[in-house]
Amino acid sequence: MPFDIFAAGGTLYRMTTAGVATALTLPTGVTLSSTRAARMVISGRNIVITNGATRSLIVDPEFTVRPLILRPPSSAPTIAAGAAGGLTGTYRCKYTFIIKDVNSGALLSESAFSPISASLTVAAQLIAVTGVQASPDTQTTHRRLYRIATGGTAYFHWIDLDGNTLTEIHSDASDAALALVAAPTGLGSAPGMAPGTFMTVIAAWKDRLWGVGNESIDTLVYTNASTSYGWPNSINIPIAGADEFGITGIMPRRDELGIAKRNVLFKIVTSAGSSFDLIKVKEGKGCWAPASVVIIDDIAYFLGEDGVYTWGPGGVQSISDEKVRGWFATTTYFNRSEFQNAVGRYNSTYHWYELLLAPTGVTARTRWIAYDIKTGKWFGPHLTDDFTPAFASSMVDANSLSVPILGGTDGFIYYQDSAATTDDGTLITMSGLSKRHDGNTPDIEKLWLQPSLISKIQTAAGAFSITAAVGALNAGVTLTFSPNMTLGREKFARLDRGRFVQIGFAGTTSASQGVEIYGYEVPFHEVGRR
Repeated sequence: MPFDIFAAGGTLYRMTTAGVATALTLPTGVTLSSTRAARMVISGRNIVITNGATRSLIVDPEFTVRPLILRPPSSAPTIAAGAAGGLTGTYRCKYTFIIKDVNSGALLSESAFSPISASLTVAAQLIAVTGVQASPDTQTTHRRLYRIATGGTAYFHWIDLDGNTLTEIHSDASDAALALVAAPTGLGSAPGMAPGTFMTVIAAWKDRLWGVGNESIDTLVYTNASTSYGWPNSINIPIAGADEFGITGIMPRRDELGIAKRNVLFKIVTSAGSSFDLIKVKEGKGCWAPASVVIIDDIAYFLGEDGVYTWGPGGVQSISDEKVRGWFATTTYFNRSEFQNAVGRYNSTYHWYELLLAPTGVTARTRWIAYDIKTGKWFGPHLTDDFTPAFASSMVDANSLSVPILGGTDGFIYYQDSAATTDDGTLITMSGLSKRHDGNTPDIEKLWLQPSLISKIQTAAGAFSITAAVGALNAGVTLTFSPNMTLGREKFARLDRGRFVQIGFAGTTSASQGVEIYGYEVPFHEVGRR
């Protein structure tokens, strides 16, 4: 049965398709932030959670929550010559903290290495190991020791110490008894391991995890392939120190990984072997809101300083400039200082890219807009006034189908119910306003004739109204009509004389029916000598 993971009110929940939420147990000492939103990504069969917790976390299929990265040992082990045994030579060792699956014994997580012990020479003796720390992470199940072979320099898996308590161990395991494969090189710590650090952005791409920390904001860190707990790799994204925001978006497409700052977009592509190349894609345009990034059909959608952009095979393109630039480039509609907190999602029901934004003068994201990917049309701004949205996402239903949802600051999760025309029994008011039509002759007086409305036939006339503002650009409403929504097509009285006309739609029908307008037409002719 599919489940979804949610973070709300300081608690991490798993939720069934029936909406039943069960709190999950966080690791000892870990809490959820009240000011930073959780950011999640799927890694294999696990869910990785960053930004919104005091430690980066990972949730496995059994809903066990563990630290994503174990804190490594801070001190070296101590080795000394023991009683008579089978080892002769010079040796050194080091160790890690690990978590094993209690049933299969499979390795689930491993910390970075401890410092290396001092060198020890023995002759036909055992090696006594002491000073192996207990891990501060209580979910640690073992300590894993590595040592070099006789006369060698490479480290090999030597012994696993059960439990997480201080232990002294004596061993004369021969070189042949060591693991055949050298110690892993893919271990390493990352932001989100130590208190006060967290990953602000995370993504999965090419079987690796990629992230950015809150301290080294210009450095992209990433794991080795098929590993979630070891972060040995990093790439510095230019220009370091250029602003206080650093990397603001990661965009995982099929063959390219977009890395955005506020004013530039780079991409990472695979190179020879397992290396990667960094290539600049666009200068002067970037991502302002990490949570606005949504990948739809291998195209990245994101919010920039002055509008919504896409990054795909055709490069970086604005999809808002032509029709709704004023939404983003002015303060008339939205609080631009809150752009960094905008939240995007894909609405699979309508094939829309949607954005939650804060209106002018407000910090709460009470408005949302939608871009129809198929037609290229924008819808909105829409108002959600029954609750204040906190996030926008989707969850799976009982049939494993994606359902768009909104999470509210009231602690509830809301989903779109296309079968209803009310908001939990409350009428939903429709309000729309056309542009100022000028008939392509804005400086010529016109006589606007009888407008007609094409709409979906309803079962009742309803309480809906159409307004017309005829005159100059600042003309107010001059006429109001009450259409009969049962007709489907209706013609109204002749309008008036003026250079422009603007048509408005307002009201609602009833709690049991909707309003669906397909189009309208306002014929005219120019006024003057004929």
